[in-house]
Amino acid sequence: MFINKRRSLILAVLSLSLAASLFYCIFTKPKDKPIPVDEVFSQAPWSKPLPHLPPLAGVGEVRAENCGKCHVEIYAEWKTSTHANALSDLQFQSELSKSSSPRWLCLNCHTPVANQRETLVNYLNNGDYRTPIEEPNPNFDPKMKAEAVTCAVCHVRLDENGNSYVLGANGKTKPPHPIKIDPDKLRNRCLDCHNANYVLDDQLVCAFKTGNELEQKGNSHGKIACGSCHMGELQRKLVKPELNTPVRTSHKHSFIGGGVPKKFELYEKQIPGGYRTGLKIEPLQWNKKGNDLEYSVSLTNEKAAHNIPTGDPERFILLKISLLDSKGKSLASKEIKFGQEWEWYPKARLVADTRILPGETKVWKDLFAGINGQSKIVFEIYHTRLKESNAEHMRKNSENVRSDLRKKISEIENFYPFSSIVHKEDIDLNSRKNRIYSPEELFKISKNRRGE
Repeated sequence: MFINKRRSLILAVLSLSLAASLFYCIFTKPKDKPIPVDEVFSQAPWSKPLPHLPPLAGVGEVRAENCGKCHVEIYAEWKTSTHANALSDLQFQSELSKSSSPRWLCLNCHTPVANQRETLVNYLNNGDYRTPIEEPNPNFDPKMKAEAVTCAVCHVRLDENGNSYVLGANGKTKPPHPIKIDPDKLRNRCLDCHNANYVLDDQLVCAFKTGNELEQKGNSHGKIACGSCHMGELQRKLVKPELNTPVRTSHKHSFIGGGVPKKFELYEKQIPGGYRTGLKIEPLQWNKKGNDLEYSVSLTNEKAAHNIPTGDPERFILLKISLLDSKGKSLASKEIKFGQEWEWYPKARLVADTRILPGETKVWKDLFAGINGQSKIVFEIYHTRLKESNAEHMRKNSENVRSDLRKKISEIENFYPFSSIVHKEDIDLNSRKNRIYSPEELFKISKNRRGE
């Protein structure tokens, strides 16, 4: 009798549990519903790649290698650029390997043309970025994928008939391919990716606000095109000499930015690529009183129309002043940073922002007290892209990365520059002579820091 009652009770509980589960599935659980990406992200330009671009008449597939057959110099410049290395970038690949990474979304800026994508995402399940509905791409071009931010990203578009044409800045000749001249469309392309600013959830925040910085209140530069600084103007033939075209106004396609290349081998390309710091750096001021030494440093964002640094929120400018004895041994040093401080957990938020605004001057005053044997002051400024703490995290998680990149990321200090020294001066406290290093010397020093 007791056993039967117990069995009946168990069956009743199971029936109730089953009924509750069924009720939840039918009436509570959200049904799968494809929501267009455009609807979720309000047609933000970085939320989808450019549409498939068919072969260009007179050229063929819209790969950079095909453009380079005629535009030889421009192609050579582009190959040294951050754009050309945007996919192979070791830091990006490490981020992409994280389980929390919205790969499909990140790739929209690092491989921005549909031709470059194995799969395409036009819908999100229930509008959730974590559940993209990926469809095989029949027009996938693996060669073009490897080119990352390739020529077509800015220069190839579709006409009203769905045919590819080249978007040009000026035209005085008749090239073998269709072309439309519209410099404004070219100028505005940069901010499609360099102003990607969106909160995905508590921990995933994209905070690239360079476009907003160009328009912030008090910007003394006014509205200025990105290419004015990052694509230096020069006079040359746009194609190889044997085609006998005239010399015209052209622009550098190295896209040099803050002077921290993606590979150590690219340091030698920074100067010919057009690098110049946006900072006006006054010579270090100092005053020695007995064993104390007072100093003052002044930096002005004189040339950049955006904050310094800009882009990746983890970049910062590090200022370091060291006192050396007569044998070059360090007696003391002090540092200060200008950048953003973020708290990433439990919720991403900007804690502080000490970056240098356009036209702003930052002054650092301090002193070294009670130090004997001072012989020289060394003042250095570093543009830092990757902190050692983040690099160590990348090393520990290198097993999650593509097999061909694991070794490089496990030894990332040998392959990927963390920072570049953008200013250095030595002051002999006895002779009062001041030596300021040239940009060429600075990039040589940075390159030789490989493995540190």
